[in-house]
Amino acid sequence: MPNMIALGMLYLIWGSTFLSVRILIDYFPPLFISYTRNFSAGFLLLLWSILGKHWVQMPLKHLKVHIMAGILFITVNNASLAIASAIVPSGFSAVFMALGPLLLVIFFWVEGVKPSFKKIVATLLGLVGILLMSSQKNLSIPGKSSEFFTGILLLLGAVIAWNLAVFRVQSTKANSYHFTQVCAIQMISGSIPLIFISTLKGDLALLHLTTIPLYAWSVFLYLILIGSLAGFSIFGYLSKECDATLVATYTYVNPVVALILGHFILNEELHPILLFASFFILLAVVLISTDKTKPAFKS
Repeated sequence: MPNMIALGMLYLIWGSTFLSVRILIDYFPPLFISYTRNFSAGFLLLLWSILGKHWVQMPLKHLKVHIMAGILFITVNNASLAIASAIVPSGFSAVFMALGPLLLVIFFWVEGVKPSFKKIVATLLGLVGILLMSSQKNLSIPGKSSEFFTGILLLLGAVIAWNLAVFRVQSTKANSYHFTQVCAIQMISGSIPLIFISTLKGDLALLHLTTIPLYAWSVFLYLILIGSLAGFSIFGYLSKECDATLVATYTYVNPVVALILGHFILNEELHPILLFASFFILLAVVLISTDKTKPAFKS
């Protein structure tokens, strides 16, 4: 039960981060948003891990895996999503990220882990829901149609990077450490390249801190403390305690949360087809979360 509560919290928290980034993109450069929120949260987790005496010596091979995962999670995924948020709506980005469980099933299958029939059906049902929601072309941000395919490529790179990192951490058994240590290493190592890239791009010169309204700062604080610190901590905990494809079901629910929040807060159009697509998405979550079949390896 605690795992399911944590998973529910992850659904809500990371479903709301798409909206938060979409709001902040009008006030901050996208790379600045990504590295600031993740480095800040990573530093707090580092302090938590050390002061809480959770930090232990990690073999070099596992350290390398987590540094690589951090680069894929933060440098590639988070930065790509932040840039794409200026091209496509928050809900659309969340929908695209729901390809995650399908990719994980494929990654593990190639590795030799045969998915159960129930898990394959659930993944395909989730994909149907994604395609239904993605079919609404008028969800694109007005005036950004010429950059639409750039946004698609950014999202494709983001979803592949994220799930490749999840796959590598799980397949190398590198997730046996306390979540504070793992998340701190990943978030800090993934943020550092973005700091250099953003600085070279001249993003700091684009910041006009005195003109940024208070509510934008409050959204940024929410993104750091809740979206990154709490969200990544819950994700790290679940990645250690649960099957990867179960954890990845958050990508099925996030689109529903993101589209609803986007509709009520940013007036992003909410289509009736969302209800039909949500049926497939939530059914996929139920099927995967109730699948008790133990993974079978190829002989």
